[in-house]
Amino acid sequence: MSFNQSDIFSLDASTTITLSELAECCGLSAAELDELMDYNALAPLTGTPERAFSAQWVTPLRTAAQMRLDFDLDLFTVAILLGQLIQIELLERQVRSLQAQVPGHLRDA
Repeated sequence: MSFNQSDIFSLDASTTITLSELAECCGLSAAELDELMDYNALAPLTGTPERAFSAQWVTPLRTAAQMRLDFDLDLFTVAILLGQLIQIELLERQVRSLQAQVPGHLRDA
C-alpha cells in the first residue's frame, strides 16, 4: 500500500505544513487559502517564522475543495462549509469515544 504526501499529512495531525504544502495537498491556491484566513475559517499556527498549519486542516480542506468543484461554490460558502465539516468531525470523534465507553453487551441491544 503506498501513500502520497497528502495522505501522510492527513494521518498525522501533529505534523505542521507550510501554506504552499497545504495548497498543494488540498487543491486550493495560496490566494484562496489566504481568503479563507480572511474569513477566519482557516487559522495558521502561532509562533512559527512562516505561516504554518496543523495537518489536521488537510482532510476538511480537501473535502471542502472537492465540494466546491462539485457544486460550484464560492469561497465564502466554502468557509462556512469548512466550519461545518470540522464540527461534524469533532462530533463523530465524541460519538466514537462515548461508544467505546459502553459495555459490549449493551452496544448491540
